[in-house]
Amino acid sequence: MKNHQKNKKATKILFITLLCAILAGFTGFFSYFIYSNEAAKAAARPAEFVPSEINIAEISDDLEFAKTIPQYRMLFTGYLNDELDISFEELLVKYDGSFEQIKANGVRSDDEEVTIDFFGIKLNEIIKGLGPKPEAQNAIIYATDLYAANFSIQEITGDDLFLVWKKGGQYLNPGEDGVLKIVLDNGPTKKWVKNPVVFDLIGEYKDRVEAQDKLADSSIDFVTEQQMFTLSLGGVPEIDISSWELDVGGLAQNPYKLGYDEILAMPQISVYATLETISNPAGGSSIGNAVWTGVPLKFILEKAGIEDNVIKVIFFCEDGYSTAITVEEALKDDVILAYKMNGKQLAPEHGYPLRLVVPGKYGMKWPKWINKIELTDIDYKGYWESQGWSDYAGRDRPDQRFD
Repeated sequence: MKNHQKNKKATKILFITLLCAILAGFTGFFSYFIYSNEAAKAAARPAEFVPSEINIAEISDDLEFAKTIPQYRMLFTGYLNDELDISFEELLVKYDGSFEQIKANGVRSDDEEVTIDFFGIKLNEIIKGLGPKPEAQNAIIYATDLYAANFSIQEITGDDLFLVWKKGGQYLNPGEDGVLKIVLDNGPTKKWVKNPVVFDLIGEYKDRVEAQDKLADSSIDFVTEQQMFTLSLGGVPEIDISSWELDVGGLAQNPYKLGYDEILAMPQISVYATLETISNPAGGSSIGNAVWTGVPLKFILEKAGIEDNVIKVIFFCEDGYSTAITVEEALKDDVILAYKMNGKQLAPEHGYPLRLVVPGKYGMKWPKWINKIELTDIDYKGYWESQGWSDYAGRDRPDQRFD
């Protein structure tokens, strides 16, 4: 009997040891997988220049200056007939003869007026050659330090906006002014953007969001696609954009399908909105702001024709995820099917080719990789909602995250 009990105890110890070993193995595997995935993503990112390492005192001419930042590139995109991706060195060669001395007046946030001598090029020298489209109403200029500023199309195409690289006869101090700088003459200095990298000409822009949908003023205003958190059920689905379609149907009077190019040709709106996961704790990192550009969902649904008995709009995704919002929420002006984030095409991990943006809602209501929209008369519950998470999922009710 004693031997039997000893054998039973030994078997139990062996089982627990094996179980711990298996769990340790899984933990090691997933840790390695996560590490490898992040390492691969980091390796794929472009090298970053370090402004503090540039010694401007040793630079004698513009081309020599440009050669200190060979990886610095600027993208001119959006409502343009021709997109331009150009390095600073290429810009100096392409627009040689268009540079000029500038005396710019600016108004600081404390209302103090400043007058500074710069050297550079009128931005419209670049823009006019790219052919702004009639749909362009605004432009957002994004910088490497996560800052961004909005300009009217009149400012972008006018004579008062400059791209500069000298101040007071000297090259800009990289630690103070950046290596390149946008300067708006007779405008607020908050629009003097350091190290601009993306110039996105857009249509309508909604930069006002409800107070609860903003991060604190001391927080980062804009984040790049590499720094915005991502969550999904599994891996990133591989999508062949040449065969991909968005299916709009259900209780629709005129169901239809759209290809990617057809979506890009539709009316566009850009909205400034905060993305946050519903499980993000107070002070957690799963939150970020961005400017999202895409088609108003209202336009898509009204084109399909909404039956009178519809109460919800369901979104199905390439990875098997689904969620739904009420038809009233879906018809709000700032709810969009986004295809750009901060002036760039959505990265695959952020939902390329299409994700939903619902300002004021948690990320579970921002489905990625959408391929089907269905109008329904049932109170549909999606992946997380069916597991008890709030179907309302509003960031204005952080204490009510479960139903």
